[in-house]
Amino acid sequence: MSKIIEKGPQILAYVLGLLSALIVVMIYAGGNAESLEVGGDLLTVPKYTDTLLYWSYFLVGLVVVITLLLIIINFIKSLISSPATALKSLIPVVIFALIFVISWSLGSADKISIIGYDGTDNVGFWAQFTDMVIYSIYALFAAVAITIVGSRIYTSLK
Repeated sequence: MSKIIEKGPQILAYVLGLLSALIVVMIYAGGNAESLEVGGDLLTVPKYTDTLLYWSYFLVGLVVVITLLLIIINFIKSLISSPATALKSLIPVVIFALIFVISWSLGSADKISIIGYDGTDNVGFWAQFTDMVIYSIYALFAAVAITIVGSRIYTSLK
């Protein structure tokens, strides 16, 4: 039974990877669903675009749920054994939350101009959410770059 528990995540990763590869192949080999005329040019839309988007949403949601679950479990275990260490482990979570709050406040709810799109999902909450994601990526990329350079300087001076 323990071998199944140990192999389960690996098997699940292979299954999710295989399904992801299959959906990507479907995008490239599945043909086109419709065409959009934009400025005299004819743009084609792959048939399984919605499938790829929903699969991406599922994978991102799964990662978020698993990450939060593991953080909570680790926090509870740490809180039982060492409360001071548990509180220190909350510092990165608070920093990430702060980055997201600041990024959200920097975002704009104004309509995003998208060629060939006339829907209402590019204004309000979703426009601000998109800005938040972009600004968060910038901030995290800068943090990673500073960490890499800083660790290199620290090891050189040590």
